[in-house]
Amino acid sequence: MANELNQQRVIDEFLRCFRKMLMDPELAGELVRIAKENINQPNAYQRIAEEVSNQTTIKIQEEHTEADRKFIKLLMDVVKGDSQLY
Repeated sequence: MANELNQQRVIDEFLRCFRKMLMDPELAGELVRIAKENINQPNAYQRIAEEVSNQTTIKIQEEHTEADRKFIKLLMDVVKGDSQLY
């Protein structure tokens, strides 16, 4: 039961994030830019989380939720995948 509630929380957080990205077409580009600028920095994960919160309407809490961790990892994977295309 607790696991199902946690999964639903993760889904709900992702849906809120996707809704924001659909309502603000420039947001996805900003997220990718932030990830690209910080991907090779020490503590890249933490820097990306902080910059996303500071520079966009997506707020990532200091204590990252499972959805936060998955979202930041997804951003990092997108940037890494993007660099492999060139």
